[in-house]
Amino acid sequence: MDGGSYIALSGILSEEKKMSMATNNLSNVNTIGYKSSNVLFGEFLSQKAVSILNSGSKKPFVDKAYPITLGSYVNTSQGAVKKTGNRLDLAISGSGYFAIQTPDGIKYTRNGVFSLNEAGELVNQNGFPVLDTDEKPIFLNKEGADVTVTRAGIINLKNSTMSGGIYQGKILMVNFKDSEYLSKYGDTMFSATKDSGVPVKNQDPDILQGYVEESNVNEIKSMVGMINISRVYNDMIEIIKSYGSVNNAAINIVGAAV
Repeated sequence: MDGGSYIALSGILSEEKKMSMATNNLSNVNTIGYKSSNVLFGEFLSQKAVSILNSGSKKPFVDKAYPITLGSYVNTSQGAVKKTGNRLDLAISGSGYFAIQTPDGIKYTRNGVFSLNEAGELVNQNGFPVLDTDEKPIFLNKEGADVTVTRAGIINLKNSTMSGGIYQGKILMVNFKDSEYLSKYGDTMFSATKDSGVPVKNQDPDILQGYVEESNVNEIKSMVGMINISRVYNDMIEIIKSYGSVNNAAINIVGAAV
């Protein structure tokens, strides 16, 4: 296979990666708290190209450059906020993440669809505990209690026999230096990475009780993107076929015995 075919093949592999990610984004268009992902691309230069660049030469050159996938990043833009009226549904206005205790350590999410388990523990949809500012699980009284959560994340309980609420703790909210470099853990949770930075407590959270944040996937834009990816993919296939035809011609015609 010649250099041109390798370049086209690397393009095909890159488009397959983009298509896989775009398909996953589109399949989560209705997933609460979902953040879409995108691919980072770069160029891999041949040794000849690298040598020319390192020489400081300003003359244009033509040599092999291959598209490669460098990694991915998270689109952290906020999704639309939808009212549910459920007292345990929480949405974050602005920046920040809830902290969730999982078997693999503390993870972070914008998905605030919470409920109480049999022990009265506040948990997410996976059954994992939501943490307070002391990084401890939050326990609530389920028997006739009215849960109120302030915009600052303070939880109070009250019922018809109480004149005021009983303080139950404060929900832990964290921020990251570069949240777009968080690593996905499932569909709506994230792990901290070296590039994202360590979690820092959000001292001024803004939590909306009775609301959830919807997926930030733009359905129309994603579908158009998938069409464009498909077109590029097919173009690369045709390029490889063209190189194959050229090679066959070189072997059967130019290289034929006289």
